[in-house]
Amino acid sequence: MTNRHEIGRRGEFLAAYILESHGIECHHVDRDGADLWCKVQGTIVTLEVKSASTPRLQNNDVVTPSYNFNVRNTLADWYGFVALDRQLLLLRPRSMIRSQTVRFKTAEFNEQNQRRTIEELLNSC
Repeated sequence: MTNRHEIGRRGEFLAAYILESHGIECHHVDRDGADLWCKVQGTIVTLEVKSASTPRLQNNDVVTPSYNFNVRNTLADWYGFVALDRQLLLLRPRSMIRSQTVRFKTAEFNEQNQRRTIEELLNSC
């Protein structure tokens, strides 16, 4: 059985790999509130990575599993949400996070959305 720390660490390195493959230089840091420092067009952007190994059903919903991520107030500029089973990453600026739990339907984790959110990060600087 994999513990939460191992799942989180795998997500951090997968996120760095994906971002690096899109030309974003990343440095893994072990700091409270940021997991990656990313160099985006000459600007350092901090990224807090949240990882889920598989989607889960919520309450009585037996039809629509979702990826669920617990977030807390952080000083990071962006959040990276990783679906380990799909090996995909979605990014959101901290300003878009309005609750302590962020949910994504399984269909939202796809190559197109990954590419789109990486472009949003690139265009933010």
